[in-house]
Amino acid sequence: MDSTHCGRHPALVWAESGLMGLSGLEHGPPAVASGRWVERLEGVVDDIAELRGEPLRTDAAGFLGERSALVGRIRRGPVSVGGACRMVAAADGVLAVSLARTSDTEAVPAWLEIDRLLGGDVWSQVAAGARDRPVAELIERADWLGLAVGEAVRPSPPSEPCSLADAGPAEIGRSLVLDVSSLWAGPLCASLLGDFGFEVVKVESPGRPDGARYGSPAFYERLNQGKKDTVIDLRSDDGRRRFLDLCRQAAVVVDGLRPRVWANWGVDRLDVAETCGLVWVSITGHGDDRAAFGDDAAVSGGLWLQDPDGGLPWFVADAAADPVAGLVACRAAAEAVAAGRAGLVDVSMSQAVSWVRAGDDLSAPGAKVLRRGHNWVVRAGEDEQVVMAPRGRM
Repeated sequence: MDSTHCGRHPALVWAESGLMGLSGLEHGPPAVASGRWVERLEGVVDDIAELRGEPLRTDAAGFLGERSALVGRIRRGPVSVGGACRMVAAADGVLAVSLARTSDTEAVPAWLEIDRLLGGDVWSQVAAGARDRPVAELIERADWLGLAVGEAVRPSPPSEPCSLADAGPAEIGRSLVLDVSSLWAGPLCASLLGDFGFEVVKVESPGRPDGARYGSPAFYERLNQGKKDTVIDLRSDDGRRRFLDLCRQAAVVVDGLRPRVWANWGVDRLDVAETCGLVWVSITGHGDDRAAFGDDAAVSGGLWLQDPDGGLPWFVADAAADPVAGLVACRAAAEAVAAGRAGLVDVSMSQAVSWVRAGDDLSAPGAKVLRRGHNWVVRAGEDEQVVMAPRGRM
């Protein structure tokens, strides 16, 4: 994963990436950090471009920043730029807690073992309820309730960003990708495979469409442009039969459901991959059945910054685990297809972040940020870099 920026100070790389302005306190300077992890992700982008045979329309920073570039986001320190995830202090650590859905807020009393929410600011009640409880207990109870909660840790990076369970030779000559995912990571993976020339069919449930439909129309269109839409009730026997018929025509399935959902439906994904001769890409938060979103999964993977004044940690960029996992998943799927191998690709969002972070604590000593006119500027030694705004695909 060589980079043209590898000789530059990591803080200058960070300032140029467009992500620095999304990290730090809202009413203070953007946070100085290392941009080495962005460079490492650039290696994945380069690999995808090589497999595709032509450059992608943007670099790694463009994929990481495109939602913010489209909808406008500001840095908010211990609150995610989207506002749905916050850092919360527990008795022995710090958690990133996502309350993205109405059902998440409704589950808070059961999570914290309180009678009910008292109205007003739910986050103040979360902070009060979590303060004296151990991290392990809070994560275990969140798992029972399907809440997305991650711990602010710096895990040791895995040797690989994802795993492939080989299922033998793939059927050759197929041009169909089934996108059974939602939100950001999976749709990004499927969209990029569409750029390889695959026909992508987006599969949604009749009662539970992709939640991204209710967000930014421009961002939803960016991830799903050119895909065909179909509605299949995978909870029904007829729906699963119809889906498996499509699998027999597909080269790749991209899935964002938790493994136990498929198990409850009696679908063995590795068996389907082998029987149908396809690549099944499974994107989960943590490689298991724990719920996760892009912000809390990124924190679990070690992508967070310490407040220099001792406050709660700060989020880094915008739901970074989503585009990181989407790019990693696309590369793995494209490599398997190019090798003519079927199998099950497991992509954990938090582990993909940990892999791309590669043990970096994100510190960037020797650099400082200063104000110059309307711009923030990072200075490292004799070199300077204006802090760029987030950008999307070109």
